[in-house]
Amino acid sequence: MKKHSKRMLSIVLTVGGTAVGALGLLGAPQAAAAGMGADLSIAKAGPALKNAGDPVTYDIVVTNYGPDASSGWVLTDQVPTGLLAPRITTSDASCADNNGTLTCQGGPLAAGSSAVISVTGTAGPNGFRLTNTVTVDGNDPDPNTDNNVSSANTNILAVPLVDPAVGVGAAAAALTTVGVALHRRRRSTGSAL
Repeated sequence: MKKHSKRMLSIVLTVGGTAVGALGLLGAPQAAAAGMGADLSIAKAGPALKNAGDPVTYDIVVTNYGPDASSGWVLTDQVPTGLLAPRITTSDASCADNNGTLTCQGGPLAAGSSAVISVTGTAGPNGFRLTNTVTVDGNDPDPNTDNNVSSANTNILAVPLVDPAVGVGAAAAALTTVGVALHRRRRSTGSAL
């Protein structure tokens, strides 16, 4: 039985006509797989908090972590309905807005390079939460698709009823004075009858 085990070990160590160590043989398929494709990643950043009616800008960064160059990619961003009149700024991709879906076609992207796309709009009225999710898909095999989706959340605050120039204290005092004046008026009107 021991002779048979030695013979099997000998066959394993001489696969391909070249003698290699057991660790080298096991590591070779992983190295070959890792050396193929373009690991595209996407990251979206935006403000955490804005007031209704304020401008809101999201920056989207597509990065190729390699090891190979990307021959091209497509970014898809479902623009949330609360982001009014979205505008797109980019120097590296051709983008179009089709009924609230932003699609950008990117050309070749070398390993270690990035493309930046900015989407700016106006926060809609009332208080709500904008959730903006973006995805990227490459033309080439991607060894890591876990980093192909990114989201950013922005809480939109309703426009305050109190004019910030007046201030909360002054507005409360004005309401109290009006209430007292009405109260006195009613009392004096009631006495006259």
